[in-house]
Amino acid sequence: MNSIVNKKWFSITADINFESKDFIRYFYPYFIGTYDDDQKRIYYFNKEDSKEILEIIDKKIIKHELSFQEVEYENWHKSYEKYFMPIEIKDELIIIPKWHKMKDNSLKTIKILPGMAFGTGNHETTQLIISSIIKNISKNDRVLDLGAGSGILGIVALMYGASSVLSIENDIDCEGNFFENLELNNISQNCNLLIKDVLSIQDYNYDVISANINTGVIIKLLPNIKKYRNNKSKIILSGLLVSDLPKIISLLDTLNFNIVEKNQKGEWLCIVID
Repeated sequence: MNSIVNKKWFSITADINFESKDFIRYFYPYFIGTYDDDQKRIYYFNKEDSKEILEIIDKKIIKHELSFQEVEYENWHKSYEKYFMPIEIKDELIIIPKWHKMKDNSLKTIKILPGMAFGTGNHETTQLIISSIIKNISKNDRVLDLGAGSGILGIVALMYGASSVLSIENDIDCEGNFFENLELNNISQNCNLLIKDVLSIQDYNYDVISANINTGVIIKLLPNIKKYRNNKSKIILSGLLVSDLPKIISLLDTLNFNIVEKNQKGEWLCIVID
């Protein structure tokens, strides 16, 4: 934990309507989280990427008005209590921060402690894939969650009937937050975490495979799934830009995958394939 406590991140704040195609294209591979604050959207990055990101901003989007701030680990949760509000999905599931006090509510509830990872439910990509999991999960499904981050997708899968979830995440800094979120939702078994590169996985024989990862990784991932998968699982992919759809469709055609569902929110896309 000490290595995480001593680590630093930084944020870029912009108008909430600023998330243009160019901004997403340049920086999505670097995002580790986003929050909305009134009419502002705050993007978070690893401090070690700051030089490269600032160079891109100078060359590509210098005319836009942005603000920057360093973020230390010990200030993270306290700083974002005022930003993280309950998020309702499909009129049946609500995601709340740990400190939020719920009144009587008929919705299913997931508690999250915001950490240095995607997966609070705040960003469009996470909302899209949660909706698809709710729709596509069946009782006793075995689930493989690639790019697990906060663990929220595994929690959703178990809540909606999955028998087990194997979560894969390559960032060791996510580990503590992952298990904190399991504990908040009273999950003590049936959800396991491996700290590993998703591209190294060779077992894809699950009923449902979920991946909320950037387009570049998904493009590398799909041939692996095709090569190593022996069953007819549902594959749910989010983190895709609408502008990337043509090349994704071309790759899917080459690999003989079929798109069975497609959903969009803003510039973001989630597809289900088999």
